[in-house]
Amino acid sequence: MTATDALRLEGVTKTFGAVTALREVSFDVSRGEIHALVGENGAGKSTLMDIAAGSVCPDRGRVEIGGHVLTRGSARAAESLGLVVVYQNPALINELTVLENLLLATPPEQRPGRGEQAAWARAQLERVALDVVLRERVIELSPGQRQLLEIAKALSQQPTVLVLDEPTESLGAADVKRLMDLTRELASQGTGIVYISHRIAEVRRIAHRITALRDGVITGSAPADAIDDDAIVEMIVGRSMAALFPAKSRVDDPAPTLVVEGLSGVGFHDVSLTVRRGDVVGLAGIEGNGQREFLRALAGLGPADKGRVTLHGQLLDLRSPQRAAAAGIRLTPADRLAEGLFPALTVRENIASGSLGAFSRGGFIRSGEERAAITGQMEATLVKAGSPESGVLTLSGGNQQKVMFAKAALADPQAVLCDDPTRGVDVGARSEIYGLLRHMSEAGHPVIVLSADAAELAGLCDTVAVFSRGVIVETLNGNLTEDAITGAALRATRGDTAHGACPGGEQDAPAPAGRRLRSRLLRSDSSPSAVLLILTVLVALLAAAQQPTLLSGPNVSLLLYGVAALAFIALGQQIVLLTGGIDLSVGPTAGLQVVVMSYVLAQGTTGSLIAGLLLSLAVTVLIGLVNGALIALGGISAIITTLGTYIALQGVSLLLRPEVGGLIDSGFIQTVSTAVGSVPVVFIVAVAAALSAEFVSRRTRFGYALRAVGPGRSAAERIGVRVRLTLVVAYMLCSVFTLLGAILLAAQIGTGDASAGLNYTLSSISAVVLGGASIFGGRGSFLGALTGALLLGLIANATTFLGLDQAWQYWVPGGIILLAAAVSARLRSTGIHKTRQTT
Repeated sequence: MTATDALRLEGVTKTFGAVTALREVSFDVSRGEIHALVGENGAGKSTLMDIAAGSVCPDRGRVEIGGHVLTRGSARAAESLGLVVVYQNPALINELTVLENLLLATPPEQRPGRGEQAAWARAQLERVALDVVLRERVIELSPGQRQLLEIAKALSQQPTVLVLDEPTESLGAADVKRLMDLTRELASQGTGIVYISHRIAEVRRIAHRITALRDGVITGSAPADAIDDDAIVEMIVGRSMAALFPAKSRVDDPAPTLVVEGLSGVGFHDVSLTVRRGDVVGLAGIEGNGQREFLRALAGLGPADKGRVTLHGQLLDLRSPQRAAAAGIRLTPADRLAEGLFPALTVRENIASGSLGAFSRGGFIRSGEERAAITGQMEATLVKAGSPESGVLTLSGGNQQKVMFAKAALADPQAVLCDDPTRGVDVGARSEIYGLLRHMSEAGHPVIVLSADAAELAGLCDTVAVFSRGVIVETLNGNLTEDAITGAALRATRGDTAHGACPGGEQDAPAPAGRRLRSRLLRSDSSPSAVLLILTVLVALLAAAQQPTLLSGPNVSLLLYGVAALAFIALGQQIVLLTGGIDLSVGPTAGLQVVVMSYVLAQGTTGSLIAGLLLSLAVTVLIGLVNGALIALGGISAIITTLGTYIALQGVSLLLRPEVGGLIDSGFIQTVSTAVGSVPVVFIVAVAAALSAEFVSRRTRFGYALRAVGPGRSAAERIGVRVRLTLVVAYMLCSVFTLLGAILLAAQIGTGDASAGLNYTLSSISAVVLGGASIFGGRGSFLGALTGALLLGLIANATTFLGLDQAWQYWVPGGIILLAAAVSARLRSTGIHKTRQTT
């Protein structure tokens, strides 16, 4: 490695089973150089950069970052040497806020002090011109905003080597320009930059040097100013650029197939458009000017309150996606994994999913016909897969995209709408997709393509409609060129700016501050706590109006003592739910501890009682360690693991105490039962524990990691979070909190009872769900778990005092949980829904 090298990979070879992903690849980046790495999907680019980033270990070869050898495969180790990756699919945790994502990715030695965090974070966002609220959750951001946040996060780590993996796929033209300028600025400061992109024109503009990979082997490398587009494409796919686009239509049929007249809706108005047989019509314009809303309205995914659309002379009903689909309209969305494919299903199941009626009789699939049709469609659309039964996620991005087109083609579409049809797709697969679209148009199916790539629109389309401020401002046809399309979009944007439009049109006008604040408060993890607390007060007042002794000192003391026992166990349950897991064994764990205490906390000296508690702690930690290790290291699901320990622990408890027996030390019981007035000390401790846990989860790196591993395990691993260790610690902490609840339970019943804790599994889960926890992880509040336990305890106590049937203890909390879940889902979906409308 020379003194000017920022990154060097030498002789890197990597195989996955029988597949050789990389073969003796050498690649280097100098300080201050922008080195573009190009190639088809599956060529080995991502594998090579994963090796450089420490995420994958090579079979052979050597990685040096800034003159230091990367001795172990670890993202944390690579980052410590100065290499940071901006991933095409951002390594962000959706359920964390913008600020928390920035802090989680920043090494401790670079992280600002608490009072400086907000100013520091805003400075990072300003570098990429991203204007969002720091407390906004990432899931509520648009794809473009997430990509900018991913870039800001990487730059905040002050990298000496920056890998940009398809950084502009989700960005509009103005943001692309800003990123280009920022990339050049970083290079001028000495940062070595690896730039990965499928966009040839973009690579030519930004790179100093270009290297191509094909089938895991370097096929060429040259200075960017010494090579043209055709040569780059030939290095990538082995053929010239002219061959990428199919010949345009020669169908001489003036009859229109799809006619849009004066269509208006949210984000667009008075749009008229005609598509003729054999034509491919493109939609262009600066992002955010209504073209995407218009396309989705044609698919029934957005409201259209005015105008008419006819297809082959028939008036269409676009009031829902089901009605649009029934009319034969098929949309291939931009986000294939979120909207276009079923990630858990096979290739066959995905392709067939839009045409099941054609292969079924009496509700049963005729599998022979289905397989034959799927095989034929895969051949027609050039889908490359091991077999139709391969999981769709095992395919490359280009082949996943072709599966979407195969699904649309099999459904016999009357019109095909394509939203960014080649996003994240390599040059070779793009050519095949262009051919598919041209074939569909010539078969009489109108094709409308929305793309931010002007070169793509120029090469593929017969007509391009340019949008600005929700209307078509120019229609281009004939000899289309990239410059003509880009110029029309920019001219329209400048004109709009003069009339008060938002420059660039790329960011929605912000909602009023008061509305944004109310929205964030309603979707906050803390809002369920406040609601539950109000509900608890109302229930207490209503019950006390019927039975005043409910609020007497002795009953309040008894109530809060029981609440404290449940609260401790619920706090432990909250910890594992934050990781996306669950612990079904908390009930039997508590019961086993009560049994153990009936032996080790019998009448004795202070020393023996302390020894007994330490033994109980050791048993508890061991249970948590076993659960955590099986889940984190063994890869067994949390439900199966903790269900197994549930059964095993209950068996051990019954073996030790087949009958209720043994007495807990009376002095110990008295100490645990100490109260301040009518408030037990243990309840005060439970409140303090909830507050402390809330602080840790919101203000420490461990808390961020805890909330990250559930909704974003792969993203957390990419940014150096020790996921396995975090999971093991979470289950151990859950067991420790369960022990605290078990101590109160043992002191309350005063004897060994193997069944004493069984109800706490369901009760603890109910408490945290009432408190707003998500079973998918990342969401929830320890204060919510505490207030959930308080409400459950009050309901149980009140039903007894009021002489109500025991069923009230079940159906009332159950109804509240269902109502709370429905309201929570509605509130949290509002921000996400708004985001997806702009994607």
